[in-house]
Amino acid sequence: MGLDDKATQFLLASRQLGVSFEQTATIGRQRLYITKSGLAKRLSAFGITTTSETAQRLLEEAQGYSEPLFRLLGATHTESFDASDYEGASCVLDLNQPIPSEHAASFTAVVDSGTLEHVFNFPEAIRNCMQMVQLGGHLLSITNVNNLAGHGFYQFSPELFYRVLSESNGFTVTRLLVTETSSPHWYEVTDPVDARGRVQLRTFRPTYLCVVAQRTAIKPIFTVTPQQSDYVTQWHAADEKTATHIKTAEGLHPIEQCAPARLALAIKSLYHFLQATVLPFDRRAFRRVSITELTTKHSS
Repeated sequence: MGLDDKATQFLLASRQLGVSFEQTATIGRQRLYITKSGLAKRLSAFGITTTSETAQRLLEEAQGYSEPLFRLLGATHTESFDASDYEGASCVLDLNQPIPSEHAASFTAVVDSGTLEHVFNFPEAIRNCMQMVQLGGHLLSITNVNNLAGHGFYQFSPELFYRVLSESNGFTVTRLLVTETSSPHWYEVTDPVDARGRVQLRTFRPTYLCVVAQRTAIKPIFTVTPQQSDYVTQWHAADEKTATHIKTAEGLHPIEQCAPARLALAIKSLYHFLQATVLPFDRRAFRRVSITELTTKHSS
């Protein structure tokens, strides 16, 4: 669990977007996995003038943990939550279970940087994180979306966060971004509802999913179970008899139906290779953005 170069950029961008870190909760105590020069460079890119000595102090002040960085971002109080005290978390509790009510609506920012994929009972864990956010506060998540299978229990999709952090649960996703760990590029991801279909991604490199969501209302969470949007659309079409035949989202490609099996496999392999190398970020659903120039309003 920790804040690497990508996570640091995302937190700085979130501050620029208006996220208040005054009362911060981190899910897991977060280490800083960034070099002195890298930290100084990122701070400067977001308009925070610093020296190499200051950057070094941020990295060393708390034995390499992130509290000094959050203080720089505006935190006056930071708590860390973990199932064990092996990294010195200030509050030891199991996110697989409901959190004590005393932590509800207590934080202006709840930050998960690589913890929730390690928690088996994800629905309870994300509910806990959502409940900890004050009205008007934000939930920030930095997690894995691609090419990190085996890192934790799970890899996640944009669909999941758009459906979970929804109006019905008192949240609105204000930014949902993806970035490959060894690439400078960032992409904003369209809600599958607006894309009118599944938002899928094939990449060669490990890829992060970064979410900013604001709590806009205090509501019971998950009174209605989230459902995948393309299936909901199909169900409604069937119920309203607007379509005589509802196609499944996945099925045999025409090549598989008419070509010999080995030829079809070769063609599919080539297609997937080209997709991952030439156009992994479909323009229908992914829009390249500058992480240092994000604003509170979407630009066209």
